[in-house]
Amino acid sequence: MQIFFPGPQHILALFLSCIPFILNAENLGSDLLGDNARWSVDASARLNRNTDTQHNAFTYVLGLDVHKVFSHKNRDIGTLMFQPYLVSLNNASSVPFFFDDGDDTQLTWRITNFNFTALAQGRLNIKLGHFEIPYGLEYQEDTNGTLRQFTFGDRGIKADWGMSVNGILPYLEYEIAFTRGSGNELTSSHNPHIFSGRIGSPSQKNITAGFSWFYGDVLTGSGTTEHKKLGVDASYFYYQWQFMFESSIGQKAGNDTQNSFAEIAWIGAKEQFKSYMQLGYQNIKQMNKKDSASYWVVGMQWQNAYGFDISAQFKHKLNAAPTLNIEPDLSIQMRYRL
Repeated sequence: MQIFFPGPQHILALFLSCIPFILNAENLGSDLLGDNARWSVDASARLNRNTDTQHNAFTYVLGLDVHKVFSHKNRDIGTLMFQPYLVSLNNASSVPFFFDDGDDTQLTWRITNFNFTALAQGRLNIKLGHFEIPYGLEYQEDTNGTLRQFTFGDRGIKADWGMSVNGILPYLEYEIAFTRGSGNELTSSHNPHIFSGRIGSPSQKNITAGFSWFYGDVLTGSGTTEHKKLGVDASYFYYQWQFMFESSIGQKAGNDTQNSFAEIAWIGAKEQFKSYMQLGYQNIKQMNKKDSASYWVVGMQWQNAYGFDISAQFKHKLNAAPTLNIEPDLSIQMRYRL
């Protein structure tokens, strides 16, 4: 029996058919979800072009983003986030292992969890579901669905199924997580698992800093890869400028690794335009031989008050090694949230 996988044209048709429903989103959201709830439809199209080989790959995404705060007698009980996304790949050469090939469509889970906050006025919460691994700069900045990314590629996983304890104290924020290690798939195949966490200063300050750890076996297409990593990160806002830094040491599959990352970003006065430049460095030691690679990224993002978002980014190597090759990549994305 032939299995049908929807292509980009089917995703577009589905989106267009939902327009009458979407246009009445505010009233429908209140009726279906009650108070303290918001939801939106998220659609995007992305081009990735290898400027050396002239290879083009496309990614089409259609998702639902639901955010709901549950309360009882003027007291918050917890927060639900529900984000199922349909992702369609076309002509992709490098794909996550849960896709069959570079022309596949899969249902993915971005962030889908419930954070129980009624225990100690936000100082001790319990989160269950699919959430971002608490580690480094990625923990503070929401980069889901954007071209702008930080360092999760080195760890091989960004979000995972599991449980965490988290909270906000007067002088620090923390999250400690035990997760499955399988990413999008909730599976025990090859027994993946991750113990991770981050402890840092309050995120609403102009200057923040944090300490993170990441230990466990991450599921891949051929089994699992062991990771051991300790990292520090810092962020500083100066008027419309943001300076970010992250550095880590550890092991990957038994090989010693070092990673560093820095970003300078400028944000427009109305917060509709952002430009940034990133520098990254990787070092790995295999059988008494060291390989290192570095890269730079420049990018921009513009969004308006009506949900339109246009972004572009270019990534290129400064130097590379046989085991740490970096492909030049030009990315352009159009996104709409309603």
